[in-house]
Amino acid sequence: MSANTAARRSFANLAPTMRKQYALTLRECRLSLPVEPPWGAAYRMLEWVLKTDPRVQRRVFPADCTASQIADALRSHVPGRRYGPRDDDD
Repeated sequence: MSANTAARRSFANLAPTMRKQYALTLRECRLSLPVEPPWGAAYRMLEWVLKTDPRVQRRVFPADCTASQIADALRSHVPGRRYGPRDDDD
């Protein structure tokens, strides 16, 4: 199994659920499997792309987060640094 395949399998696609149950305008929304560091609490990485903005946004959540908590956080999220294509890039 390649590294890309393993990485894709480590994320669950939440976009359909977030669009249907929480009316969020997402193109993509992926939640990683829990990561258990040698110290500190377990966490999950959330990556999402809005339909109106092609840049990927990321945020860390506790490993036991619920879909409702994720939806609330996405609604109230204030973007920080952005990575991806800009308007002046061709």
